[in-house]
Amino acid sequence: MLDKAAIKDFPALPGVYLMRDDAGHVLYVGKADNLRSRVANYFRPAGDNRPQIPRLMARVAAIDCQVTDTGKEALILENNLIKKYRPRYNIYFRDDKTYSSIRIDLQSPFPRPVLVRRVKNDGALYFGPYVAGRSLKSTLRFLQKIFPYRICSDNVFGCRSRPCLYYQIGRCPAPCTGKISPGEYREIIDHLVLFLKGREGELLRSLRRRLKTEAEELRYEAAARTRDRIRAIEETLEKQKINRVDPRDRDVIVLESRSGLSVFQVLSIRGGRMLDGRAFFFDRLFPDPPEALESFLAQYYGDAHPPPDEIVLPLLPASSRALGELLRERKNGPVTLTVPRRGMKLEWIRLARKNAAVALKNKLTAPDAGEVLARLEEKLRLRRRPEIIEVFDISNLGGREAVGAMAVFRGGEKSPSDYRRYRIRTKESPDDYAMLAEVLARRLGRAVRTGVYPDLIVVDGGKGQLNAALRVREELGTDYPDLAALAKAKRSPSGRVVGDRVFIPGRKNPVPLRPGSPELLLLARIRDEAHRFAVAYHRKLRREAGFSSPLERVEGIGPALRRRLLDRFGSVEKVRSAPVGELTAVRGISRRLAEKIVAGLSQPAGEG
Repeated sequence: MLDKAAIKDFPALPGVYLMRDDAGHVLYVGKADNLRSRVANYFRPAGDNRPQIPRLMARVAAIDCQVTDTGKEALILENNLIKKYRPRYNIYFRDDKTYSSIRIDLQSPFPRPVLVRRVKNDGALYFGPYVAGRSLKSTLRFLQKIFPYRICSDNVFGCRSRPCLYYQIGRCPAPCTGKISPGEYREIIDHLVLFLKGREGELLRSLRRRLKTEAEELRYEAAARTRDRIRAIEETLEKQKINRVDPRDRDVIVLESRSGLSVFQVLSIRGGRMLDGRAFFFDRLFPDPPEALESFLAQYYGDAHPPPDEIVLPLLPASSRALGELLRERKNGPVTLTVPRRGMKLEWIRLARKNAAVALKNKLTAPDAGEVLARLEEKLRLRRRPEIIEVFDISNLGGREAVGAMAVFRGGEKSPSDYRRYRIRTKESPDDYAMLAEVLARRLGRAVRTGVYPDLIVVDGGKGQLNAALRVREELGTDYPDLAALAKAKRSPSGRVVGDRVFIPGRKNPVPLRPGSPELLLLARIRDEAHRFAVAYHRKLRREAGFSSPLERVEGIGPALRRRLLDRFGSVEKVRSAPVGELTAVRGISRRLAEKIVAGLSQPAGEG
């Protein structure tokens, strides 16, 4: 029984209050500048008129409070407690997706742009985050044509003895082999940084001064390259002029609801350019939009999504002053919360609302995951609804570094914690059927021992892969689970494109699934996820096998010393040709160790 009299003893200070049911579970977490006054409102007839409050208070058996020094600290504590307890009556925003940012470490002698998911306080320059990761990669490939920079990793860079293909096609100035000085290379990176900062005018003025100097010094080839770079930048700016406003980074966020479903729509503007946005759905209505906006913003912005310069909103969130302080602290810079009344920003709000309406409509009309799985059960003649689907793929290069991967979907959604990867043990020749059989034998062998099976196993391929899976199942003496194979789209001899096809045991022809149907799209999504997982593992093994540094063979040289040597000399070849006296100038390298380095690098790989 809730003791209302205890509320009178609550302090008139900032803090957080927790409402619990009779079992001690937290139902709601709230914050207040004055705890006594705020909590007392719940017991006054006209104190809090939000429609969910009567339902909430009917279940509350106890209220606790925690005092803080300021309203901002109360907001931070509220956010942390919501993440900890996930109360039913609060917004709990869970998003495991982080956006890509561009990282450039200017402390490196030859820096390069790198796509990262986490922004760290490490002294490097970060640009972003960018919502469209695939578009960002295309943009970087385009920028490499204008500002040729190295793309190889530090391990590869330190081991190269001759320029790669990118040097031959003019996409890299080959700093790995000394084709360009650190100063000249740094000038290219400085120009790229100016472009990414949106300071194209300053960049063009610098390039025109450089063009004039090169022409006066009769360096015509260099002048031609600079001229082409200026033209490429000018053409790019002309194409993008329609999207340009001022270069501040902004997010536009609105909240829309319909038929018991709510969506926060986020549109991102980076460097003055409108990018695509993202919708975040909640299976409930929020009767207090200012409080809902505050809770969403406090949880959304953090390390994964740093706050932009300005956040454009349809209305001010609750406790906007404390929220603004929190966002400025997380950004380590100014953040403005804006509610527009006219002009371009109001048009952005309208555009965000249109996107939210479309997202809600698509979500409400999309088939339920249970419906799709039920249709799969019927179409593929399965013995039960495929709540747990495992899909397998093989990745290798001529049989080398062969791996298998298993992706798992539960209830129509991926379950990464259940993913598994396998190194092929028995085959070194390119025999996909045998490799698949090995992986399936290991997976199904475990299922036979434990008695725990998936509902459906899908293999990437056609009839050959399906038959290999059937043989494994027969050899293990089981007829479970159900099997299917998904063959990729192909072009027939007549030139007609044949879409993805699904094969099942006991049927000669593919199962007639309509192209674009939810069932086929789900299977394709699962297949692509397994393929991505397999290829990522295969590439990792190839990097480890093919890009080890010769310095690793020298006894006494660990990662730190190896890094110092490469930072000092630039490449393994230059370390190999350096005299003992120069090697000892590197911190941590004694004369005895320097002699070991000279002897070790003079041996061909595989000897010693």
